[in-house]
Amino acid sequence: MNKSQMSINIVISTLLLIGVITLLTLIVSSSYAASPQAIAALSNNPLLAYAPDSILVKFKAFASPAQKRNVRAFVNGEKMRGYRLVEGLEHIQLSRGKNVARTIESLSQQPFVEYAEPNYVRHANTNDTFYNYQWGLNNTGQDILGVIGTNNADIAAEAAWTMSTGNPDFVIAVIDSGVEYTHEDLAANIWLNSGEIPDNGVDDDDNGYIDDIYGWDFFSNDNDPMDKFHGTHVAGTICAEANNGIGVSGVAWQCKIMALRFIGPDGGFTDDAIAALNYAVDMGVKLSNNSWGGGGYSQSLYDAIENAGMNGHLFVAAAGNDGENTDAIPHYPSAYNLDNIISVAAIDNQDQLAGFSNYGANSVDVGAPGVNIASTMLSVYYWGSGTSMAAPHVTGIAALLYDSHPDWTPLQVRDRIYNTVRPIDALNGITTTNGVVNAYHALLEPIPPPDALSALILLLLL
Repeated sequence: MNKSQMSINIVISTLLLIGVITLLTLIVSSSYAASPQAIAALSNNPLLAYAPDSILVKFKAFASPAQKRNVRAFVNGEKMRGYRLVEGLEHIQLSRGKNVARTIESLSQQPFVEYAEPNYVRHANTNDTFYNYQWGLNNTGQDILGVIGTNNADIAAEAAWTMSTGNPDFVIAVIDSGVEYTHEDLAANIWLNSGEIPDNGVDDDDNGYIDDIYGWDFFSNDNDPMDKFHGTHVAGTICAEANNGIGVSGVAWQCKIMALRFIGPDGGFTDDAIAALNYAVDMGVKLSNNSWGGGGYSQSLYDAIENAGMNGHLFVAAAGNDGENTDAIPHYPSAYNLDNIISVAAIDNQDQLAGFSNYGANSVDVGAPGVNIASTMLSVYYWGSGTSMAAPHVTGIAALLYDSHPDWTPLQVRDRIYNTVRPIDALNGITTTNGVVNAYHALLEPIPPPDALSALILLLLL
């Protein structure tokens, strides 16, 4: 073989070797990516909270390679990769059927593990034009109409959105002055009655209402519940479309708003309110927002709300804007002593009770953002203040909970909201829970207690 031929062979061999190395690199690198099972799970559920088959574990600096191997073996895990940026951190693939929460809890108790956590799914934040003004969702201390906020005096919406942004099929009744169902930030999230053929003059679904496509106007007794002033703002806080490049974001990005109008320019009547609630319950709706009140005690309204609860309906109500203790001077319907009512006070962006907000150690349950709230208004966007603005934050959280737990009863949803509030001094002793609603904590699943037997086995292995 001449020198020329030898040179050619060397070049070919080198190229082949480079190709093999490149191929091996690609194969190894592909193993670093999410597993096909995790990708499939995310594809099937875009609201997936974390990978179902892997975790992130950071070993303590003194952990030896053998100790790390024993820890992985204990959870039947395989190291997928480490990270130069965080020494001791490993992405560990779990064996099929391994419970992520229990595995994390077990590993967190071990002497060689600094921490273990889920491999969370992350999403881009909302790109809505006025999102930065929505301090109630994410308070970074931004200036709102000349008032500097307090960092994290909010409902922790962004953290909650890593777990749920709502269910596009879940219907929420906004019982109010109607809803501008054509608004650019609401139209995609408006309920449409699939049982009706539009404008044919026939009650196709036989529910007693003709052509009730968007809901019903009980004030005017017609099929057009178009808003005149108030309900659109409420609806936007609950469920304005997110990440559409315009306007604002709802607490629940995805839901369907059923528009039920019973309030006219100067108010509405109890019978129409009852009729609206009756409509919602008959149509199978499990949740309503009720940013209205006043007037005397009504047994019929009490009975209607109580019976709605017996039919699986949660009734979120504004506590009222009189600046009064509703234990002494009741505000209805929020002050009715019914299990399926959540009564909501208003706080400002500095975690203080709004001066106009009602309160009551026995009659008002939670606080929520209700001062200078940016939301949808008639074809535009507008600031609004009141317990009317606070209640829809709670309704939005309830919608997120129903997405995560569709089989829950109203009392289960209510209790999760109550049990996960963020306590603040301003509400201590003047609400039943002493705190502000927290969407993230409400959605966060409790981690089961550590498995004592598993911990013992691991120690024996070490």
